[in-house]
Amino acid sequence: MKPPAAAPAPNRRALIVLGTVFLALAPVAVYARLGTVVLLMATLAAHPSIDEALATLRAFSRSARVRLGAVLAAWATVTLFWTPEPDMFAVLRVAIVPVMGLLLLAAVRGLAPSDLERLSRLTVFAGLAMLALLALEVLSKGAILAFVVPNPGPIAPGQTPPIVEAAGRGAAVLAPLVFTYAALIYAQWGRIAPAALFAVAAFALCLASGMDAAWVAVLSSALAFGIARIAPRLALAGFFGGLAVYAVLAPVLSTFVLTLDGLTNLGAQPWIGARIRIGIWQEAARLIAERPVLGYGFDATRVLSQGASTIPGTPWSALPLHTHNGVLQIWLELGGVGIGIMLVLLAAAARALWPMTARPTQLAVTLATLTGTTTIALISFGIWQHWWLATWMFAAALLLLALRRVPVTPV
Repeated sequence: MKPPAAAPAPNRRALIVLGTVFLALAPVAVYARLGTVVLLMATLAAHPSIDEALATLRAFSRSARVRLGAVLAAWATVTLFWTPEPDMFAVLRVAIVPVMGLLLLAAVRGLAPSDLERLSRLTVFAGLAMLALLALEVLSKGAILAFVVPNPGPIAPGQTPPIVEAAGRGAAVLAPLVFTYAALIYAQWGRIAPAALFAVAAFALCLASGMDAAWVAVLSSALAFGIARIAPRLALAGFFGGLAVYAVLAPVLSTFVLTLDGLTNLGAQPWIGARIRIGIWQEAARLIAERPVLGYGFDATRVLSQGASTIPGTPWSALPLHTHNGVLQIWLELGGVGIGIMLVLLAAAARALWPMTARPTQLAVTLATLTGTTTIALISFGIWQHWWLATWMFAAALLLLALRRVPVTPV
């Protein structure tokens, strides 16, 4: 994305605000994930004035990716006309997150090189602090959580234990940021070993956190990083092409291929988390087949879940508040029209990143971040959850910071 013409000028206030926000992200991500939205909104203070912030947004609006995102938001708003129990404020709450994210990106981009180096050092410290806090929570089996919530009460059937909820979601915030933190560590010390050690430690903690999506995301990111360093063009085409093909075929795959009966016939015994997700995806695919073009409307899954049955052999709903798969949720709520807009957006993003194939190190960090974020989006959480969207924005901002700090290595 080209720098906006009206990007804010470098200023010390931006450095102070960004440094504070990135440092605060460490405890917030692990112990109070919803605060990520508050931190994102705080970045408005990094801009000299409201007029400057609005000028920045107008400049960003020239980007094809931003315009396509706006088209997707507009279509989501249109679907409120047939959404059961429509909520306009829900759309507005979701829309404000990427808007604040653009302001965050502009603030990072506008920093002078000297301030950029200072922010990089603060961000490295924040990444280490996030790792340490998550390690404390996991290894102590929730000591800090127990101090904050001494008596969480009984756990209902199908409910996630509080320690898994806290540490697991903290790991989910950390996972997409692992390779941006690692890149900044490498830029800070100029050595591979500390960066690799951070990535390995993060993977181990995600594995121990109880959040399967987190460690799968880190592992997938590592594979994407390695492939991009060796074959950058193949990695870029494979990521966006593979995601586009899956986006088109997701309902078909969940109806005829990736099914509970199909796995049973093959003799496979998926663990309970996988079994639950496959059951949810089957139910979502069945509903998608009934309204494949327009969908059920924005955030309709929450209403549809009220009449859902349970997955055979489990106490879990066949359709909870979301589909645990961002692509299927877009299909279910925004229909084929929404998926079509998403495909054009993917094509625009791939085109914008193609010149980076001549800079494999930067592309590797970029694809690792995109892969980690996408992996979690495809197997966990609702696509419209505010804290999760805010995590995307922080991942983008840290990626931009890392790309400005990592040396450019040609093929």
